[in-house]
Amino acid sequence: MKRVISIVFIIFGLHSILAQVEKNVHDLNALGNLLTEPVKDIINKNLIDKRVVFLGESEHHIGSEFLVKTEFIKYLVLEKGYKDIAFESDFFGLFFEHDKKNILSVWSHSVQCQELFSFLEQNNVTIWGFDNQLFSPYANYNFSKKLDEFLNENKIEHDAKFIQLSDLVVKSRFTLKGKINKKDLKYLTETIDTFLNDLKIRSSPIWFQILKSLKTTIPMYTAKNDIRGIAIRDAQMAKNLDFLVKTMPGKKFIVWLANAHMAKYEYDFMKGQTMGGQFVKLNPDISYHIAVSSIYMPYRSGIEKASNDKENLLHFLPSTKNNYFIDAKQLIIDNPEFAEKEYHGMFNLKKNKTNWFKHFDALVFISKGEKIEFMN
Repeated sequence: MKRVISIVFIIFGLHSILAQVEKNVHDLNALGNLLTEPVKDIINKNLIDKRVVFLGESEHHIGSEFLVKTEFIKYLVLEKGYKDIAFESDFFGLFFEHDKKNILSVWSHSVQCQELFSFLEQNNVTIWGFDNQLFSPYANYNFSKKLDEFLNENKIEHDAKFIQLSDLVVKSRFTLKGKINKKDLKYLTETIDTFLNDLKIRSSPIWFQILKSLKTTIPMYTAKNDIRGIAIRDAQMAKNLDFLVKTMPGKKFIVWLANAHMAKYEYDFMKGQTMGGQFVKLNPDISYHIAVSSIYMPYRSGIEKASNDKENLLHFLPSTKNNYFIDAKQLIIDNPEFAEKEYHGMFNLKKNKTNWFKHFDALVFISKGEKIEFMN
């Protein structure tokens, strides 16, 4: 008898969990007209006091997620007045030249992003970047020149060696370690530190930030392992985005990046990929985080099995054949215990089983995924 009662309680508990989540699962339309009015209402309510909206993607090679994010951006620009977008791309290059050519080619050259860039141009949306990696064409041709000009204009003493080594950092990137000796690395870092204490440089917010960002690229490009480099990069990306937000208090920003970079909390298992958590610490309660994932991909199998697994997020969806929006924020408000419940998911953090509802304010599931296509 006790065994029967236990089974009944287990079944009832599972149905109760399912029901609590299902209340916050909302239908989305097909791509092309994705956002329904009920979902817009949810987002409207959550954006009342939010200046920053993060739009994540599970992987940079999934073109369907670019299309989804484009639809959210159209809504945010046309209906909510967001006129600035910051990409996971070169902070320096995009600060001085707001052009898509300075964005990572995975987006700027993808077929699925061309409608986005046309829309941004037509609606006068300004493109920014927050990555400390100096990879843009603008940085490659202009970084050392503009740095030299700034120092000369402000009569800040420096020598040609510093400019040459700074140029080497920009042009070498992750091959820097094999092109510079320890003595020059030390000289470069110590010179930047000296400049960061100079009152003339400190009185120029943008160049102060550029030099701080440059300083972090040196250990990142020469790091002994990827984990160390990732941690350096994420910390500086959070600070660069913080700079944009705080130096332009009248602007509202859309932020385009990977899901992993925008997770709201810092966890050891993220192995340094904690930009989102660090940004939230610097700017509590000003951001809303929407994560996107595609369900069916050519290389992915076992979807039906996963959807029947009570420990998988897909189990909460009415079907894997349609598109859905989970209001994770409201779910936790109504049921605080869900902040700590862990499920398997495909939003691509460093662990596939984690407390997704706490990481993100909203989870967007797109049934039919497609890989990125590149322009000729």
